[in-house]
Amino acid sequence: MKSRFPAFLTHLTISGVVAALAMMVVFFVWYPAPLHTAVGVTQIFLMLLAIDIIIGPVITFIIYKPNKSSLKFDLTVIALLQLSALGYGMNTVFEGRPAFVVFNVDRYTIARAFEIDTASMTKAEKNGNESAKISWFQPKWVAAVASTDSKRRQEIMFSSAMGGADWPLLPELYVPLTQEKSQILKKAKPLEELRRLHSNDASALTDLAVWNDNNVKWLPLIGKVRNMVVLVDAGSAKVIQILDMKPWPN
Repeated sequence: MKSRFPAFLTHLTISGVVAALAMMVVFFVWYPAPLHTAVGVTQIFLMLLAIDIIIGPVITFIIYKPNKSSLKFDLTVIALLQLSALGYGMNTVFEGRPAFVVFNVDRYTIARAFEIDTASMTKAEKNGNESAKISWFQPKWVAAVASTDSKRRQEIMFSSAMGGADWPLLPELYVPLTQEKSQILKKAKPLEELRRLHSNDASALTDLAVWNDNNVKWLPLIGKVRNMVVLVDAGSAKVIQILDMKPWPN
């Protein structure tokens, strides 16, 4: 029994290190804060990670016997199963990552990798649209504009009305964010409006107090489970920061 505790602790330590690396990739690369909250991946991922971390060491504790002839084989199987479960979870999280943050009309929308319309992506790739290239790392900020083809505009309109892909999920419509500078600034709202909306939230008012009303404006950010606010430079329209606060009244 005494030999099982060191084995358990060793396995738990190794699992913890691997888990820490996985968390760094997820929360600092694929889902930079606060996008992980907007998409709603945090609790699901941490639960999967906790289960994966605990089960392996527990099984090791149960089966560990120093003189057992099949010990190396058993530990190898446990490690492989644990890594397979982690790999499956990481792949699922990877597919659900925010691939693009898309400005469209008067707001930003998070477009997750698996939601992107594949036919539209193929069209964008054939046209050599650099804005539509998905990064393996952090999400790319782009803008989506109306198609120059009137027939295609109607197709998109009817498709979205029936629950199909709308502008933010159609890479064929993507252009560099700088190309929509005038539209961004036209639709961006003054900070005073945001302060009024959060007049009863001391924390939100404190976050907003550091920004100058003459230099900063904001736009809504549409997330999967939570909507947020994007601060933009009032002169260049460059994205400054995402704030975890509601853009509209409840």
